[in-house]
This record gives sequence, structure tokens and C-alpha cells, in this order.
Amino acid sequence: MRKVAAGFLMTCAGGLIAHSVHSAVTAPVTNTDWLYVGIAISSGLLLIFAAGLHTYRVNSKLHNMVRLMRSADVQQRNHNLVLAQIAADDPLDEILTSLVHGVEHIKPELKCSILRINQEQQHFLLAAAPSLPDIYNHALDGLPIDETLGAFGEAAVTGKRVINADIQSHPNWYGLREVAAQAGLASCWAEPIHNHGRCLGVFVIYKATCGEPDSDEIKLIEESVYLAEIAIERKLSLEALRKSEELHRIMAQHDSLTGLPNRALFADRLQQALSYCKRHQRVLAVMLLDLDKFKPVNDHYGHAVGDELLKQVTQRLLTCVRSSDTVARIGGDEFVILLHQIDDMAQANIVSEKIQQSLTKPFSLDGQTIHIGCSIGAAFYPQDAQETHELTQIADQRMYLNKSASSRVTHSI
Repeated sequence: MRKVAAGFLMTCAGGLIAHSVHSAVTAPVTNTDWLYVGIAISSGLLLIFAAGLHTYRVNSKLHNMVRLMRSADVQQRNHNLVLAQIAADDPLDEILTSLVHGVEHIKPELKCSILRINQEQQHFLLAAAPSLPDIYNHALDGLPIDETLGAFGEAAVTGKRVINADIQSHPNWYGLREVAAQAGLASCWAEPIHNHGRCLGVFVIYKATCGEPDSDEIKLIEESVYLAEIAIERKLSLEALRKSEELHRIMAQHDSLTGLPNRALFADRLQQALSYCKRHQRVLAVMLLDLDKFKPVNDHYGHAVGDELLKQVTQRLLTCVRSSDTVARIGGDEFVILLHQIDDMAQANIVSEKIQQSLTKPFSLDGQTIHIGCSIGAAFYPQDAQETHELTQIADQRMYLNKSASSRVTHSI
């Protein structure tokens, strides 16, 4: 509508100017005529100027709109890339670096970094800072979480945006001013990355000139911080899930008291060891061990002392075997030992003697000196049996034979 009106006025002004000029040429010229001519020309020029100004403003708005649309399109593509990396479970540092690259591509005058927080040791971990010099990154990596340490330290502690318009004059930059100057950093602001009241890290933004961020820059960083929160929280959740699954797996395969493999895990290792020995013509031994005089300890001193005794027995057994061997607790005071890839039966007999000597030494528990012993039965592949269940049965039978013989000797004494 404005364009139509401007065109109409320009047409009228042009007609008026033409008419005035024609009249001035064809008719006798008077002062009044020249006055009309001047007014007409001035009005026409004014209208032309107004129309030109209007066109310039419209073009500027169109240019800004196109620029904003292109910027929004670039930002959306960057965000989509980051979301795709998150969904693909890419390494967290790669995701955060892509996020920083995206911000710096849209706002080249900004230099950004993301500092994660080590929750256990309470210090900063440099996660992404592709455009900052190494001398500056090394100065920040590992710094303690401190409210008086730059904009990022205050943001991490308070959980709020912190703006330092002039690094060199701000008291929180004492100790970091020189390295910031070497890096060409004049101003800084920090946005905390938090989730459910817990600070996960800080998005830190720098400029080479002093000043504060504008509204477009703040909006861009706020959106980027939201993506960083998603990426970090997802990684933490996945790590917690993996640890939980690993702990569950360990608990399902290990004795809760001693931490030794349980019956199921021992059976699996025995089967693998037997398969190996069959392929490579090697010898293995299965040794079953039952503690002597353990029940009186429980009855006299209580189960707490009995449990502590089992833990100390475990430690002594582990010192008698190689790290490649397996010691398992299969119930009560019963243990089973797998000697993998031994040279001959004599090697197993040496281990058996070491165990006997170790367990006959006194135990000190709760201020009490306790004496126990053990009975051991061993079975060998390939001399005694070819399958796992046969080996354990033979070892079990020999253990009880030895226990019975030891009991008869004790009673005769």
C-alpha cells in the first residue's frame, strides 16, 4: 500500500513539475511563477527522497530477514548434527566439540569452551575448546571448583549466568589475567549446564573485545547449553546403567562375602580350561577344600567372627596359587580350586601342601586366637577323568576320604 501511495505521489509530483516547467517556458515569467516552479520541484524531490528511503528500509528488512533465516537454518542443521551424534552414542567430547563449532560458525567473533565437572574430586575437566590456544586450555584443565575463579567458577557454584565484561579488571581473574591476555581474551561470560539442581559443567564464551553479550548471543548459547545438558546427562545415565549391569553381573557370579567366584562362574571357567587342555594336551587339577573345626568357631564366637575367618582364609588361599588359577567358594566352608595348565600332578601336590601349611597357622580374630585346618581332595585331567562333572565328583570323594582319615587320627590321639 505504501508503495502504491508513493508511486501515486511521485506521478503527481512529476506531472506538477512538468506542468510548471511548461508554463514557465510558454508563458511570460513572473516572480509568482518561479515560486510555484520551486515549490513543485522541491515537493517532487522530497517525494522522490521519501520513496527512496522507504525502499531502502524495505530492502534492509528483507536483507535482515534473509540473514536471520540463513542463521536459523545453519543453527538448526548444527543442532540436528549434535542430536544425531547423541542418538548414535558418539564419544561425549566429540559431541560437545561439534556443539562449540556450531556456535562459533554462527558467531565467528565468539570463542567457546565447555568445562565438565568431576563430581567426585570437584575440579574442572576440559571437554571442548577447539579455538582456544593450548596454553590457555592447559591452564584451566583440572582447576578446582571455586566461586572466586573466573566467570566459570562462579557460574559452577551459583548455578547462574555470570558476565565479566573486562577480564583484566575483574578480581575473579587474578592469577589467570596474564594467560587470558596471551590468548587474546578480553571478556567472558559463563552459562552453567545443570540438571535437577546438579551442575554438570559450564559453557564458557569469550570475546577479543571488552563488553557484554547481546540478546541474540545469549539466546544462541542458551539453546546450545540445553543440548549440552542432554548430551552430558545421557552419557552419565548410560555410564550408570553400564556400571549397574556390571555390578549385577559380578554379584550374580561371585560370592557376596569373600568376593570369590561362585559355583556357576567356577563351572564356566572349568569348562573353558578343560577345552583348552584337550586341544593342547595339557594337565589341569581340580581341588576341593573343606575347613576343619569351622563349625565350633561359629557356635562359640558367633557368625560375625566366622565370616571374618572365611575372609582371612580366602586371602591365604589366594597367596598359595597363581593369578591364572581360580579359587571359588561353593558354600559354607567349602572352597574349590582350579589349577590351569600345570605340568604334572606333583605341581598340584606342592600347592596342596602350601595350603595345608598356611591354614594351620593361627588366625587372630576379635582378640581371639583361632586354630583350624582343612581337608583337600584333588582330581586330574586326563589321568582321572575326561569331563568336568567327573573331575569334581572324584575330587569331592577324595576330600571326604581325607577328612575321615584325619578325623580318625584325631580321635585316636
